[in-house]
Amino acid sequence: MKINRLFFSMAALGAFLLLSLSAARADNQKSDFALFDQEAPTPDVSVQCGAAKAAGSARAPFVMYITMSNRGDIGGANGFVHVKYRDGDSVDYAIPVNTSLQITLAGGSTPGTDNVIEVTGSGGAVLVGQVSIMTQNGVKPPILLGGKSFCTTTPFGGTPPFPLF
Repeated sequence: MKINRLFFSMAALGAFLLLSLSAARADNQKSDFALFDQEAPTPDVSVQCGAAKAAGSARAPFVMYITMSNRGDIGGANGFVHVKYRDGDSVDYAIPVNTSLQITLAGGSTPGTDNVIEVTGSGGAVLVGQVSIMTQNGVKPPILLGGKSFCTTTPFGGTPPFPLF
C-alpha cells in the first residue's frame, strides 16, 4: 500500500514537472506575422521578418515561415518567390501559376547577414500570402524594420528596408 502511494506520488510529481517545463518553454517564445498582397492596383512591395540581439546576447535566432500563392486570377504567371538576406544574398524558389509554396528558414545567427529576411515575387509571379517568425524572449524587433515589429509589410509606393535586387 505504501509502495503504491509512493509510486503514484512520484508519478504525479514527474507529470507536474514535465508540464511546468513545457509551459516555461512555450512562454519563452515570441511570434509575429505580416501579410503580403501583390494584387493591383496597389501591390505590396515586399514583406520581411527579422530579429535583433538583446544586450548581452551574441545572436538573435529565429525561424521564419513563408506561405505564398501565385494567383493566376489576378495576373500571375510562372515565376519565383524571391528571398533576400540582409547581406544581399538571395534565393529564388520557383512557383508555378495557381500553386502555393511553403518555406521554413532559420536565421538570425549572424547580425548583418541573416538577421532580416525579405520576400517578394519576381519573374511574373503575383503573390498573396504571409510570413511569420518564431523567436525567443530576450530578442527584440530590428531597427531596420522600425524597431516595433518582428515582421513588416512594405506597402505600395513604400521603400523596402534594403534594396530588393
